[in-house]
Amino acid sequence: MLNQKATAIASDLKTEINEDASLRVTYLTRLLTNYADVNQSIILIDQNGKQLASIQGANWNKEPQHFYERTLIAKEPVQLPFSSELLFVQITTTTEALEWYFSILLTIILLSSFFTLLLSGIGGYLLSKWGLKPLDQLIQQIHTIFPKQLTQRIHHHHAETEIYELINAFNLLLDRMEEALVSQQRFVTDASHELRTPLSIIEGYVSLLQRWGKNKPEVREEALVALSQECKRLFKLIDDLLSLAKLQDAASHLWAAKEVQPLTPLLLEVKQAWLPIFPDQIKLSFEWEESLSLLMDRERIRQLLDILLDNARKYTDEGQVQVLAYSDGEWVHIHVEDTGIGISEKEIPHLFKRFYRVDKSRTRKRGGNGIGLAIAQAIVEDHDGSITIIPSSQQGLCVKVLLKKSDENQTDS
Repeated sequence: MLNQKATAIASDLKTEINEDASLRVTYLTRLLTNYADVNQSIILIDQNGKQLASIQGANWNKEPQHFYERTLIAKEPVQLPFSSELLFVQITTTTEALEWYFSILLTIILLSSFFTLLLSGIGGYLLSKWGLKPLDQLIQQIHTIFPKQLTQRIHHHHAETEIYELINAFNLLLDRMEEALVSQQRFVTDASHELRTPLSIIEGYVSLLQRWGKNKPEVREEALVALSQECKRLFKLIDDLLSLAKLQDAASHLWAAKEVQPLTPLLLEVKQAWLPIFPDQIKLSFEWEESLSLLMDRERIRQLLDILLDNARKYTDEGQVQVLAYSDGEWVHIHVEDTGIGISEKEIPHLFKRFYRVDKSRTRKRGGNGIGLAIAQAIVEDHDGSITIIPSSQQGLCVKVLLKKSDENQTDS
């Protein structure tokens, strides 16, 4: 606005000053008086800075009265028609006239900020209470769930998307906890049953020896043989339980160090160990590709092969057991196929469950405890592989193990 006033004054002076005689101080002062303002000073100067005329308003004070007062200056050139020299109109004004507006503006800003913060606080509180109401209900429902009531689930009627996903995630967690608890209870029950059976047999033979077996050599011999067998069964069962617990423990990865190792020496070792054990009516054969390597815990892979061969020997009365190892793409395949008694296809999905047996009496007679395949599965999963069982083309079963090749194998292929 100050610049516009300076421009208007310069335009008027061009019209009013048309000869040298018009440059008199009194004439110029009278012209500038028409634009006077109480808080302004108007000066007309030439190019050399010489003051030709000036006027000051009634409230004009060259020095600010307060440290926060400021002056505003606008300067505009005036080109006279009869002269090549330029004159300049300079308007100086103080901000005293704006102080009232500034104070009103500051008051409005402060009041509006206060009410805005107040309304925001109230609105935020109400919105948070409304928005967190589903969470409060969820917390209350969670507090009602106890370890003995894991079948209870959280309800989610008309919940927002985020709350709905949170409730679903919590319900899934409860599902997994319930499944783990049921599995643990089943494991304790099954393990107790498995341990009780040989202990009952041992107790029976001890009682037999105490009653009349001391003086009868044949009874004493029978009891000692039975006691020895049941003790072996107990030790085997305990070892299997410990192995399974270690393999399924998340910390097992810390002590089960894996290294890239060739598979051929391990297969030769297994072959030499098991050939003398197999009876004459069961032919054991091995076939493998050379230069197969795995990132493996060697002792665990040996344990895996021992479990598969032991199962094949137990459940094969006559015929053959074949072990085949070969590579295909990024996988190493290990197959153990037998001509044993086999089982129905509907039973196959349950074989990896702990203590699961198709025919308990027949399995007990053959020496199984239902843990071997669960250990085998845990070993394979610890090596990021997979294990499946399918009916064999020769009546028995075929166990297929897939393990990832090491980087060296993949480079060579």
